[in-house]
Amino acid sequence: MDTQGKLALDNILSTAAEQKASDLHLSVGSAPILRIDGKLFPLKDEPIITKEFMEGFVTAVLDIEQLKTLEQQKEVVLSYQFQKRARFRINVFYQKRVLGAYLRLIGDRILPLLQLGLPLSIENIAQIREGLLVVSGTFGSGKTTTSASIIDYINKNRQAYILTIEKPIEYIFNNQSSIIEQREVGRDTVSFDQALASIIQEDVDVLFVSELSSPDVIKHVLSIAASGRLVVVNVEADTTIRTLEYIINAFSANEQQQIRDQLSQNLAGIICQRLVPKIGGGQVAVAEIMTATPPIKSLIKEGSLYKLDTIIQTSREDGMVSLDWSLAELVKTNQVLIDDALENAGDPQQLKYMLRA
Repeated sequence: MDTQGKLALDNILSTAAEQKASDLHLSVGSAPILRIDGKLFPLKDEPIITKEFMEGFVTAVLDIEQLKTLEQQKEVVLSYQFQKRARFRINVFYQKRVLGAYLRLIGDRILPLLQLGLPLSIENIAQIREGLLVVSGTFGSGKTTTSASIIDYINKNRQAYILTIEKPIEYIFNNQSSIIEQREVGRDTVSFDQALASIIQEDVDVLFVSELSSPDVIKHVLSIAASGRLVVVNVEADTTIRTLEYIINAFSANEQQQIRDQLSQNLAGIICQRLVPKIGGGQVAVAEIMTATPPIKSLIKEGSLYKLDTIIQTSREDGMVSLDWSLAELVKTNQVLIDDALENAGDPQQLKYMLRA
């Protein structure tokens, strides 16, 4: 990338960091576009993105190995540190035979759990010692941030050997009370499947897996969780029930009962979250928390997932928090407008009842 292109790139990335954008889109023929508080804003003062700019961009941010992956697979995912100002998760791809890129801004530090704005019972969840803990949400819902905060909490408060398997590595951890190692798929290991295959024989106390990319990966994760370790995973799903359906439906019909049995035995809990607009600007995380009590495990085993919502709504004493209860609390504390809460509610009528009560 020539000097002019490098200056333009630095300006774009600096603006994204200064404006606290969540995302940045680079597409040939368009101005750079930021997403701020869920809305798109073109950077009209920046030059239109050209084919030459994008070619220079990939040579500036990709190493030789990543360039080879882009050439062979037509897309690549990586993390990129911009000076000391910001860290980005970058997806580089082809569209209409020209390069494009999507950049997601990663927080410059790992927030403590209780600063995420999630229900206070999240800290109890982070103290779980074994089983499968799922952090789910739609794309861009902050689930990676929550998972990082959970791992960081363990890192600070336990003496454990923590291993992460990620694609790509987003947050960087430093050893504190624990020893923590991070492996990136595509650079430190060929695949999630290969990385997980031998872990059950290794001295690992806590494992984080950034995605359940295949049925084999799910099987490995369940086996490791059953061996007395804590396994934290991310799943892209917008409700607690759909989170479980994502895992179960990855398998053929004749395998699903076995997976339900394993989940009923080894699931520790699910944190399902999303981001909603905050009064005064910005976004706030709202979460549903389900812990794997005996009634929950029984429903999972028998396949009656549709009954889970009722258990979650009536089990506050077990640390469970429904999505609608979380939204009601945000409305009552003047953090979220009623209309925005109702738009995100699982049951708008139930939310209205909670607000009246």
